[in-house]
Amino acid sequence: MKRVLIADDDESIRWVLKKTVTGMGFAADLAEDGEKALSLLGKNRYSAAFVDVRMPGVEGIEVLERIQARKSPTRFFIMTAVHRPDVAARSTRAGAAEFITKPFDLSRIEELLRDIAREAASGERPYRPEDLEDWASDRIVGHSRAILDVFKNIGKMADSTATILLLGERGVGKELIARCIHDLGERSGPFVAVNTTAIPRDLQEAELFGHEKGAFTGAEIRREGKLSAAQDGTLFLDEIGDTPLDLQAKLLRVLQEREYTPVGSNQPRTFRGRILAATNRDLRELAAGGKFRTDLFDRLNVFPLRIPSLAERKEDIPLLADYFLRKYCAILSRPPRSFSKESLEALSAHPWKGNVRELENFVQRLSVLSSGKLLRRDEVARELSKADGSPDPSSAPMEQLIEDRIREFVGRLGPAIDAETGLHGLFLRQIERPLLKVVLEATGGNQLRAAGILGINRNTLRKKIAELSLAPKARRTKGR
Repeated sequence: MKRVLIADDDESIRWVLKKTVTGMGFAADLAEDGEKALSLLGKNRYSAAFVDVRMPGVEGIEVLERIQARKSPTRFFIMTAVHRPDVAARSTRAGAAEFITKPFDLSRIEELLRDIAREAASGERPYRPEDLEDWASDRIVGHSRAILDVFKNIGKMADSTATILLLGERGVGKELIARCIHDLGERSGPFVAVNTTAIPRDLQEAELFGHEKGAFTGAEIRREGKLSAAQDGTLFLDEIGDTPLDLQAKLLRVLQEREYTPVGSNQPRTFRGRILAATNRDLRELAAGGKFRTDLFDRLNVFPLRIPSLAERKEDIPLLADYFLRKYCAILSRPPRSFSKESLEALSAHPWKGNVRELENFVQRLSVLSSGKLLRRDEVARELSKADGSPDPSSAPMEQLIEDRIREFVGRLGPAIDAETGLHGLFLRQIERPLLKVVLEATGGNQLRAAGILGINRNTLRKKIAELSLAPKARRTKGR
């Protein structure tokens, strides 16, 4: 009978998976920690192993690394509640066939087991990515399925020599992804990024390929180019879709023949590095219109990897905002700050057309302009309105602003509101004094307006002010 190993320190997870596995006709062995999992893997042959990342002693990914999972006939599935891209990439590197985030759908587990049974019956072996060096990144932040899928693909592509074409809107982090691919690989050379659109057109070829002394006016010394700098490393060509056609022809030769010739030289040189390219444009459409070489597109499009926009990973916005706020408060020597729950909701609802780059710039500006330790929704909304040119919320009617502040305050106490007491009961029991104080401050002490906003009689408000010692202090009068 085919056997499956289940390694998780949570007894309930082990029980549920065992019921599922045995129900599919597999025998199941259980391990509550990494040491037990290693012991069982050393004694038995398993068709599959479901291994949790965080376990006492030896963690899940280390289990795979110790037994050299890529050479093992066992198909490993890493399970985790830690939704981090670097964990996904490291799991793939260690030999995991799948990265399963908790809470998981049991129907997905059944589907994986059916695949294993079919593979065993057909004699086919599952694809196993090539081995990669240990790596962890703190540059990519997120736990959305969209970004985790990107990192699983990175784990499979990183150590290949093939060209990768990164696709996506401006500001999604294509260069960061390119750096991660470079870091994961085994290249001894550096990562060299080039944006040809930022280089004057008449200097682009010399900048990339280098030039000999006297090759053109102003070339007083011999100079190496970016290709030489990226030797044995990675050359990242950003905004490749905007490259001039004459330069495209020379880049095609580099990809086809792995050689280039500096300007003013007749001696070709070998290029041993890897090329990654990125664009926010549709290269196929540009090629159809004669604005991009079809043969160069074919050479670049070996491994296309699309990076999701921020709109496709909205659940990552609070994590990104918090990360950027902590980052820039430290860099700019500002006191530590944090976002309120409501301000993060406002950021998540905003259409970030400039994607992660726009969000980062916005949070950097907030870290400088904000004065309090807690960044509230009205402060964030005010800066958002300035950024996109919409009306300033501060110009809204006073009543609306006060209602917004009350909703924000009550929202933090949401669990205390139940069907029996409602908001009125909460008002009486928990937030009477701070609520009155907020409204009175916002109305400048105008009791008539405050009573109207609160929906109570003015005389009732006066009694409450007296009971709670909220009466304004008497003003000092100047002596005669």
